[in-house]
Amino acid sequence: MKHPFLLFICGILLSSCHYRLSKLDYYPIDSEIVLEDNFRTMTEHDEFMGDKNWPYVLEINTSDGALHYYGSYHVNDPENFQIEDIKHRWLNFNPTVAVTENRLGIVFGSEDSDIENYSEFALAYILGNRDNIPVYTLEPTWDDEVREMKSQFPIEEITLFYTMRVFLNERRPEMTNSEIEDLAEQLLSKRGSRSGLEGSLNSLQELDNLWQKNFSDLGDWRTIKKFACDPSTNPTRLSAMGNFVNEVRDRHAVKVILDLMKKGNRVFAFAGGSHVVKQEPVLKAALN
Repeated sequence: MKHPFLLFICGILLSSCHYRLSKLDYYPIDSEIVLEDNFRTMTEHDEFMGDKNWPYVLEINTSDGALHYYGSYHVNDPENFQIEDIKHRWLNFNPTVAVTENRLGIVFGSEDSDIENYSEFALAYILGNRDNIPVYTLEPTWDDEVREMKSQFPIEEITLFYTMRVFLNERRPEMTNSEIEDLAEQLLSKRGSRSGLEGSLNSLQELDNLWQKNFSDLGDWRTIKKFACDPSTNPTRLSAMGNFVNEVRDRHAVKVILDLMKKGNRVFAFAGGSHVVKQEPVLKAALN
């Protein structure tokens, strides 16, 4: 039997914390949406943004609904000006639904700690929860994303890509070589066991062999640059997967937004600025 005093203390601690129960829901698109026009390429994106600064905000009003799309640069600082800017825009826009890049996750703590963990995207949940409106992720499901990736790339390279993408964010300069390999091995075990990727890369040795075979032009994976998996105008074999997975995410995000707007919603959307810039022509074409 649990001690009553411990239960009492736990209750007090929980009641004093902001608590997110689980990841955001996926939005169920229930209409056929054909996308018109093309997304901006990375080259077009860079040319378009040449004389502009972040955030990039896209506003569209139609006879059915409205969109306020906040294209941020990612921050984990609760004092960054974007945080108050988003709150001000939210209040003026008065949304009926919010959607965001990122799936978020379980959090114990304050608003500040949410932002420190999930950057400005945490505000989608915080503000939506406060105003009692639904909040959805703009991300496709994992199964859908992996299925699209497998249509273009070998499964073992996809597993390597997803492992490296997290590895590059979690690797620290002070880590020893042994610590770096331990981190990579842990992440490979997690990514390689996910739905659709099971059994594709079973050990760090297999990852190392694949790297030497297909990615050695990038140097040692233990020391590659932090942004090696990111989309690029001149993609390597690794960043080409970053380009493609972002296209998959962009297509899904646009369909979510269009479906919500056509149902009469006022949609406040959050995404990294590059996504908004790339999606803009497709959204405007679809909404005339």
